[in-house]
Amino acid sequence: MNSVEMIEDKDGRRTHGLRFDAKTSVTHTGRLRCALTSFVFSVMFFANAFFVASNASAQAVYSPEHPDVRALADDLVAYLKSAIKPNSQMNSRVLAALAIVQHSKRYNGSVPLSDPLVKQACEDAAAQVDEMIETENEMYLPCITIILLAETNARAYREPIKKLLRFLEDRQNPNGSYTYKREGYKSCDLSQTQFAALAMFVAKLHGFDMDVQMAKRTLDWTLNSQAPDGGWAYKLQASGQANDPGFKPQRATGAVAYEATPSLSMTFAGGGTAYLLSDFLQLNKRAKSMGKTLAKKSVGLPKTVMIYVEPVDGKSSLLNKSGPLVQFDRGKFSNKVGAGNAWLERSFKVDRNVSYTCYYLFTLERYAYFREQAEGGVGNANLVNWYDEGFKYLMDQRGGSYVIKAQSKENNIWSPALAVLFLVRSSEVLNVEPAASRALGGQGFRKDSVLRLGANGLIRQVETEKNLNDLISMMKEDGADNEQLMELADALKKQISEFRAKDDKSRGEINAFLQSMIAAKNYFRRLIAVRFLAGEQAMDNVPALLYALGDPDFRICIEAHDGLRLISRKIDSMKLSEATRNNALRDRGVLTGEEVDSCRLEFGGKKREWTEWFLKIRPDAELFD
Repeated sequence: MNSVEMIEDKDGRRTHGLRFDAKTSVTHTGRLRCALTSFVFSVMFFANAFFVASNASAQAVYSPEHPDVRALADDLVAYLKSAIKPNSQMNSRVLAALAIVQHSKRYNGSVPLSDPLVKQACEDAAAQVDEMIETENEMYLPCITIILLAETNARAYREPIKKLLRFLEDRQNPNGSYTYKREGYKSCDLSQTQFAALAMFVAKLHGFDMDVQMAKRTLDWTLNSQAPDGGWAYKLQASGQANDPGFKPQRATGAVAYEATPSLSMTFAGGGTAYLLSDFLQLNKRAKSMGKTLAKKSVGLPKTVMIYVEPVDGKSSLLNKSGPLVQFDRGKFSNKVGAGNAWLERSFKVDRNVSYTCYYLFTLERYAYFREQAEGGVGNANLVNWYDEGFKYLMDQRGGSYVIKAQSKENNIWSPALAVLFLVRSSEVLNVEPAASRALGGQGFRKDSVLRLGANGLIRQVETEKNLNDLISMMKEDGADNEQLMELADALKKQISEFRAKDDKSRGEINAFLQSMIAAKNYFRRLIAVRFLAGEQAMDNVPALLYALGDPDFRICIEAHDGLRLISRKIDSMKLSEATRNNALRDRGVLTGEEVDSCRLEFGGKKREWTEWFLKIRPDAELFD
């Protein structure tokens, strides 16, 4: 039999673990899920752990997997590694590191954790987050830093990322836009706004929680800032206040020249940001599955094991919420993006006269991905070959010592880095969940092992060979720490089998001890006792499980309730409501008083129902107080 078990952190908060053998089965639906429960994997990747299978609209000739595309992307990455120096600007180092990470995810199936450039860029950026928040004038570096740290190791860099997310909220104009710090509310900048939106989206993908109203405000401003002809412009003359959201014509006089003429680059940025935020807020059902396949070649996992990524912020994460996250005028959204799409379909070309062509390609790729996901395609013939056209342009720019020529307003780092992000289809790669990992030392995992996420973000194999006597001894020891108890909670199958083989007297003594543990102060001791008693599936354990339905920790109540369903064979009846089951698995600290009361009320009702059922079978049974 396969076994998928829950395991706990040292402080008692829930993570999950996967116990498997060669028959473990797989499901794959958008977010990756285990067949029975979830397995937390770190955002680290073992070489060849997975590959991206592009399901995006095929271009006439080229795709990221085309050998010519791969060759150019490889050359650009090699150039970046040689061109970045320790004294290079932080924004160049972070952008180059992100390009290297996304290239490796696409082609090597791994995050290059040991790459010196990536490692140093992450460490330096994380260490300078406080300074970045205090002094950064633009939004680009903080947003790219969020994306790089999340993609490399979201758990290890959890605190810097959360600081930067709070910074995003603090720096947002009341109308939802972003701009230069020095300008305050004097302007609204679509270029900086699109990076803030992308950072929000990536943070959500990695399971960070945030105020969804922040994204709603940004979506509202993005739509309101559209020009009357359907295009979007770079920078608008506006106060930034909530009552001044809309498009304003270019100001002819004044110290600041507001660039309010719609352009291809900014219209792709506006339309792409609108689609991205609609996806973030779950306003519309996706028309096209952009799912990915994962190949776990070198990790040693059985081919059929499916992996699920536990959100960094746990059960309270936005990833666990279904349906629209906010109320929004969908008619307004449809009309605005429709006008933008028509503008782009009339005007599209890979503009060789713009100042930031690689930046333009970066926005084009994001627009194409999110429009494909929302609508299943990218419009008429002017747009359907967007990737081919972009690749041909980059090939024409080859030459000199930079692999491709730096564009007129892009330096010799930004152009190749942005070109890599276009070539690998970075939006698609970002949406590949960090669902594979490496064991310490790179060893594979043996059959029937138990895996656990360590504090360093790596997966390690948990010792599972403790016998029943070890379990009882550790349960009795006051010195047993939570990590040891957690491992016991995850490895009960063998001990239950040993227990059933003992004589009646020995079983009675052990049962009595375990039943006494359901009232222990320590969460893990209660968890082990309830899980063991439920797993034995014996009617004599029902009184203890009834008692556990009143446990102060709702996770224990879930274990007891599910154990009673197994013992009674009432698998398809006596079900908890979906709301109670979901809330019971969330961190208690994030529940409202109303949600706590609702859970307690339903568990109390189930306890009465189960008690009534049991007393009909055993009228003289003694129940625990």
